[in-house]
Parts: sequence; C-alpha cells; structure tokens
Amino acid sequence: MALESLQPQNLWKHFENICNIPHPSGHEAQVAEYIKNFAKENNLDCEQDELGNVIIEKKAAPGCENKGTIILQSHMDMVPLASQGSDHDFVKDKIKTIIDGDFVRADNTTLGADDGIGVATALALLENPDLKCGPLRAIFTVEEETTMKGATYIDKKYLEGDYLINLDSEETYNLYVGCQGSADIILDFNVQKIEADNCRAIKLNASGFKGGHSGADIHRGRANAACTMAAVLNDLSDDFDFFIQDFSSGRLRNAISSRASIKVLVPQESADAFVKGASLAFERYQRIYKDTDPDMTLECCETQSSSVTALSYTDSLSLLSLILSLPLGALRMSSVDSSVTETSNNLGIVQCYDDKVSIYCMCRSLNDDSLDAIIARIDGICSQYDNVDFSVDNRHACWLSPDKNALIDSLKANFMEVTSCPLKVTVMAAGLECAMFAQKASDSLQLVSIGALVIGAHTPQEKVKIADVNSIYQTVLKTLNTI
Repeated sequence: MALESLQPQNLWKHFENICNIPHPSGHEAQVAEYIKNFAKENNLDCEQDELGNVIIEKKAAPGCENKGTIILQSHMDMVPLASQGSDHDFVKDKIKTIIDGDFVRADNTTLGADDGIGVATALALLENPDLKCGPLRAIFTVEEETTMKGATYIDKKYLEGDYLINLDSEETYNLYVGCQGSADIILDFNVQKIEADNCRAIKLNASGFKGGHSGADIHRGRANAACTMAAVLNDLSDDFDFFIQDFSSGRLRNAISSRASIKVLVPQESADAFVKGASLAFERYQRIYKDTDPDMTLECCETQSSSVTALSYTDSLSLLSLILSLPLGALRMSSVDSSVTETSNNLGIVQCYDDKVSIYCMCRSLNDDSLDAIIARIDGICSQYDNVDFSVDNRHACWLSPDKNALIDSLKANFMEVTSCPLKVTVMAAGLECAMFAQKASDSLQLVSIGALVIGAHTPQEKVKIADVNSIYQTVLKTLNTI
C-alpha cells in the first residue's frame, strides 16, 4: 500500500517523495531542489541561502494581512543508519517505506521521519486551500543531525516574525519550550604499536544491542556496545594477556552504540581459553541487560590477521580503563520534571587508526553550567593519561522559552479539540534548532516545538505513528488559522 493512501494525503505524498530522495546529513541538495520545485509549482516566493537552507514565503490570506507572521521550521537531513549486514547506501539508495499496523517504518534502515515528517507537514500546510492565516514562512535547514550549521549560521532576518513552530519533536502529547544544549567531545588515545609474536588473532563481534537516540533514549538504561565490550575485555585481563589490534564501535555520536567489532592478538597457548572466557564474561552482561537489550549477542572466534602489530599490553589496558572511566548515560534528572534527563553523556564512536584510537562522545544538558561541568569532568579524566588529547567541538547552548503565551494557548486548545487530550508543556532531553534561533531572534518571538510520535529515532527500528501525524497536522492547521 502506498503512503499516499494515508491521511492527510498530500502530507504522506510529500513524505514518500522525500524518502525516494537520498538525503543524509551533508547531502540535502536533492531534497532542496524538490522543495524549490514545489514552491515554483505553487507560485510561492522561494530562495536558498549560501548554507543550503531553503526559505519559502507565502503571503497572507485575504483579510489576514494584519495578523502576525508565522514561521514553520524543519530540517531536510536524516540520520543514516542501517541494520547489521545491510548494504544500503544512503547517498544513492531511496528509503523503502512499509506500513506496519499503526506505524510507518523502513526496511532495515532509519526511516527519516526525523525530520522528513516535519518537512512534509510544512509543505502540505503551504498548499492547503483551507489555510487562512497571516504571512507564513517555512524554513528548511541543513545538517541538523551533525553540525547544526543551517540553524547556527542562518541570517536572523529569516527569524523576524511573531511565532515560530518547530516541527521536529517526537512525542505527540508534548509541546516543547526548551531543550538540552550539547557538545561533541573528541578523545584521541595516541599509541605506538608493537609486534606481538607467537599470537593468534581473535575476533569479537558484539551485536543486537537496542541502541537508540542519545537524547531521548539515554535514560532507559540500555547497554552501550563499546562500553560493554570494554568491560568484557577488562574482566578477561585478570587471567589473560592480549593486545588490541582493532576496536570499532558505532557510527554516530548522537546514537547509543548498538554493535562493536574488536580484534585482539592472544598468546597461542591461551587463545582457546580466551575465546571460552570471553563468552562467559559476556553472559554476565546479558543477564544485567536482559530486560533492555534481550537480543545482544557475542560471536567470538579465531580469525586470520595479516599483521602482528597491535597496541601494547599496557596501552590495551589503558584504553579499556579510559573507556570505562568515562561518565555514561543519564547523569542527573531534571529537578522540575523527574521524567526528563537534565545531564547525560553518550559514547557514540570508537575508531582505530594507525597512530591513535579516537573516541567520540556527546554531552547534553538542560543547564549550561551542568554542560560545562560534565565537559570539565571528562577533561579531568583525560588529564590522568599522558597519551590522550582532549578537544571540544560543536558546543550548542540550551534553550528555554516562556511556558505561557498566545501560541501555546492556541496549540493547547486546538490539540484538545482535535484529540480530546491535553498537551503537556515541557522541555526536551535532546537538542533542537530552536536553541540557535532563540539566540538570534527577538525576545518577542514565541517559539515552540511539536511533532508526531516517532519511536526508535536514530536506529533502524525508527517508526512514526500514522494517526498522530494527522493529529499534529490538524492541530497546526487550526492554530495557523486562529492565532
């Protein structure tokens, strides 16, 4: 069944068209062309800035010229992550969509409902003949999932307006007026490799971890594949010598690591016992995470290696010590809403190079001081290692807007009319482009985020609830017409 059979028909038509266009972060050009062609076909003013952002302007409906200017905002890029064993190429291949009961999902890849549904919602609203509002601007940004470049450097003239509705949140019954700030942490563990003679190569492949979004899912207590395997090897270090040859885990700094691949060189006489010991050690963590990660598995076997170079025994243990020393997961819950994570850290990627092992973390917090504190804490841990270089990139501020204003009142009233349910005003345990907009825009801009339920964002299990997409669409439509 085609998505266009769902309601609102035009929204799902646009979303399916977007899924047919490859658009991982940094490759939004084709989606931008789709949006510009849409504007041309609908006689709407459109421009593209030097960053790649697309901005559409729709004039006020007759009789609405004195109403306030409304801005709809979403991002064009998606997180590119496929299931293990998939050969999907996100730069070339379209996303195959599947209607699965009450949800739409993809075929073993991320769906891109984050934020393709937001883009499709804006386009469907722009062409809706029942739209009767003041001046309407739609902003479609680039690289939200990586650098936040589109939102960070957008010209503030595009944020001149009265109301801004960000369409990038993923909990239907929540209306967001704040979000976490974040920072990318890069740790370079510098090494000088040695030759490990008279050893056998052992490959450890850990997979089936639940993974998830490093903001929205960080409080769920799920296992991190990289940290779990570091713990397994650390357990084995009491009984075995080994030399780490390769350690690879994760692909995205903003996703909880769901698999890891490690190669170690083990002295010939103890290799068989090492394989058996690794399986036994892993079973402990299967028991610990049996409720959150029931499908986590370890394949451990001898493999071929064309090289005998590896990290020294001392460096191997130091690397494991560093990984296990890093703060991980939800570190503090909000004092205002105990269901929301205030401060967290995610270890997203571990990657080996010839002369170093790089570790990529992402810190988040609703409080700028708390974010600075966790960055300083990690820096302090790294200072205990003579061979670790510490750096910070992409530091983004927190966002907090007033929780009462005309836009919030209108959205709450219209959501109640559409769904017969209340809309909770809260803050998000993740990052939103609203934080960048709030720094640039006038204090008078009323700024919120809303969106339909997306489960498993940033994982191949991502899916969006069909009925909720319509509920959010109807709520925003009524709000545009009444505010």
